[in-house]
Amino acid sequence: MCKNLSNFIKHLTIEPALFLYTAVFVIVELTCLNLLIQKKCRFNVTSEPDLNTVCDNEKQGIIYATEMMTYFRFIMYFLSTLYAALAMSWSDEAGRRRRPLIFLPIIGLIFQSLCGCLQSYFWTWDPFNSALWNVILEVIGGGIPLMNISGQAYVCEVSDVKSRTMRMGLYSAARTLGDLIGFGSSGFMLRKFGFFYTYLICFILSIITLALGLIFVKDVSVRVEEKRHFWQAFNLMRIVDSFKIVFKKSLGKRRTIVVALLAAYILVFFSTLGENSVQYLFLRYKFHWNERDYSLYVIYRFIAVFVGSVISSIVLSKLWKMHDGVIGIISGLWDMIAAFGYLFATQNWHLYVVPLFDIFHVTALSVSISFFSKFYEADEIGRLSCVLGVLTLLIAGCHPTYYGFFQSTLDFFPSAYFTLSIVINIIVILLYLRMYHFQITVCHICWSKTSLNEKPFRKRGNQ
Repeated sequence: MCKNLSNFIKHLTIEPALFLYTAVFVIVELTCLNLLIQKKCRFNVTSEPDLNTVCDNEKQGIIYATEMMTYFRFIMYFLSTLYAALAMSWSDEAGRRRRPLIFLPIIGLIFQSLCGCLQSYFWTWDPFNSALWNVILEVIGGGIPLMNISGQAYVCEVSDVKSRTMRMGLYSAARTLGDLIGFGSSGFMLRKFGFFYTYLICFILSIITLALGLIFVKDVSVRVEEKRHFWQAFNLMRIVDSFKIVFKKSLGKRRTIVVALLAAYILVFFSTLGENSVQYLFLRYKFHWNERDYSLYVIYRFIAVFVGSVISSIVLSKLWKMHDGVIGIISGLWDMIAAFGYLFATQNWHLYVVPLFDIFHVTALSVSISFFSKFYEADEIGRLSCVLGVLTLLIAGCHPTYYGFFQSTLDFFPSAYFTLSIVINIIVILLYLRMYHFQITVCHICWSKTSLNEKPFRKRGNQ
């Protein structure tokens, strides 16, 4: 038993730090969102209020939070993603230095937590400043975009081709589990400790996250002849070079598969991020849930998603050797069914049925990354991450799109924004079908050519 535990700990890399970072990040973001609602929905309040008391104007607080998130989330995600793309390009040229890029978002989260303590202690400060400083500090640290891109590149570095899909699945499982703990505990923490002490706990946990990163994330960089400084990352020509490498001519017809995967990745990320960003406001407005109700629901929902991540990575990929394209199709179908469930849900019990069809909610993302990486060498992974980062700038549009859709249908059909997810999932399914068919065709042609070329060689050998 002790030996198995020792071997398990020995093989840990980014997973512990990623899990805790994701959990703390979610708590900070939800606390900031609730801070905006509470500061705007209560009149003549000079100190932190009791959350068990009813707001003076709940709808006003929700509309204000929606407006702030529409613009600030877009700006934050756009800048953070561009920052992450440039940083990953620098990482390749600096000898695949992934470690510093994993630590930057954690340091940014530490300062976000401290800023939140100040915003909650000085309650009369304008809520606009709360949202503004939260975005500024998150952009400087790189936030979730930099952590995801650098973390995925790191996993590709420390795993071989055969185990990569499984390791990416475990990476997604750690991130999903972090989301589960973050969403599930934030409401209880707010009700129990209030805003100030919730932010203080997040500050302490962020320090622990940094320590876990220093312990488990090993340096996988290689020496380079010319030293590259971090400020050199901010060179737009690196992006052009990265696109040339990712869409290199040597891929041949496989470039079609790469384009399909890129499109599927962007669309899945777009719908996932858009849904998650609006979900709390939607449940609070339509079903009149509070922070604790939402936390309980998210615990239930993310347990289902976590089980789905484990099934896809261990059962479907490792044991059954299922093709990545087929796993992507399955994920898209189940996500579409779940979106229909949320669209027409009218009772609380409906919401607890839908997650049973939403278990593969993040599977398509990990499948896409794993499949991508198999077309490139180790020193090209950072370039691939750079291109992914640039293209996911489009994902920043999910915030104004989903928030705008939600706000415009707030009074007559609050769940209407799920129609966006249904349309997106239909496109994703078609892309994976096309990609799977095309790859099978290309592999068959390559095999035939190889077989024909081998025959003369064997004859010469016999002679």
